[in-house]
Amino acid sequence: MARELLRSNQLRLADLEAFCAVAEKLSYVAAARSTGMSASGVTRAIQGVEAVVGHQLVNRSQRGVSLTPAGEAYYRVAKSALRQLSGASETLSQAASDLSGWVRFSAPSLLEAHVLPQALARVALKHPGLHFDVTFTDAFVDPAQSGMDFAIRGAFPLSSNLIGQTLWKYDRFLCASPHYVETHGSPTQPDVLGGHRFLIHTGPRLLRDWHLIRTREGGIVRVHIDATHRVSSGSGVLQLLLAGEGIARLASWVAQPLIDEGRLVRICPGYRVVSSTGKQAEMHAVYQGPTPSAGTKAIIKALRALGSELVLK
Repeated sequence: MARELLRSNQLRLADLEAFCAVAEKLSYVAAARSTGMSASGVTRAIQGVEAVVGHQLVNRSQRGVSLTPAGEAYYRVAKSALRQLSGASETLSQAASDLSGWVRFSAPSLLEAHVLPQALARVALKHPGLHFDVTFTDAFVDPAQSGMDFAIRGAFPLSSNLIGQTLWKYDRFLCASPHYVETHGSPTQPDVLGGHRFLIHTGPRLLRDWHLIRTREGGIVRVHIDATHRVSSGSGVLQLLLAGEGIARLASWVAQPLIDEGRLVRICPGYRVVSSTGKQAEMHAVYQGPTPSAGTKAIIKALRALGSELVLK
């Protein structure tokens, strides 16, 4: 019924709504207020409907507005059609909001205990039919080759045929435990880092140099690193760091709460760790193709919101 009334180039939905408003209120002015149209716009809408159906539907005179017998019959059909269209829109909207099925993705190990659980809890609360299959790894995963919907990565985006979205940008600090500082001291400048114990994160790749930049003045300082321990995951580095085994670089969104709690101490506090070209690190998501799945979009949206909260703290 609705499709028959709204054939392309014959009858506009707005005209049909205007006609029903006139039929219910028996006033062009009142119909204009309820539909947001002008009174002249309502007049043109009624004329358009009458032209399509081939009958006079509305009587308009100095005594007021009334429906013709054809208008009364057509109103019942038109109102039913509008209800059908409204119900269809609500159904589509509900279907879009009630996501279901599995979303498969990879994420760095540090996200296992930070940020991601909160983000997934938010998504699950809104979409209880959505299920997550998460692989925690610090390796660079290609979601297309691994059969995943997307991959979350840290540090810096690599050039590839994958499409990426930034989740949040962050600083990286040099940190050590209070116990390490008590035993080995707390360097404040890069040039006195020599001789200290270093924890190196080898996933996804082994770095032999750290690049530090002054927080306020700029200027990159390169520091060569001789590793005391090498660890393939960020969470592994963090545990050795808390155990007092050396100095390591750590993402600010993980480090700062531990510094505030007194569980870590910032080393060379006037410096941040950056790339060799001075770029700030970022957490980002990559996926194959121009449009991610609806489940992927929901998770990315939640991560971005939490990332914004981290940056503002």
